[in-house]
Amino acid sequence: MSVPRKTVVLSPDARVDFTDILLYTQREWGEEQAHRYEAILEQAIAALADHPEAGVRQDIIYLGCRIRPMERHVLYYQLGVDAIEAVRILYERADATRVFGIRHS
Repeated sequence: MSVPRKTVVLSPDARVDFTDILLYTQREWGEEQAHRYEAILEQAIAALADHPEAGVRQDIIYLGCRIRPMERHVLYYQLGVDAIEAVRILYERADATRVFGIRHS
């Protein structure tokens, strides 16, 4: 028996991240490259529906956090009962602890 496929939903912050990434890509490398990168990101996000537990756990970021690299960006997501929530999409060099408000002692 197969496991039911979950829907992947983007949080409001992840939607803004996605749009900002594509705008930056278009501005820096042109519309054609932005379309290519959009397809790559969409494919990686959609793949979560088939393999939701493939991402590496990063509970230090927040409880239940998983990450999945996507080209030059990292998708931060969590598994829900009915859906997979894409929480943020950050540049690979971004300081996730700062973005998520984690304080170091």
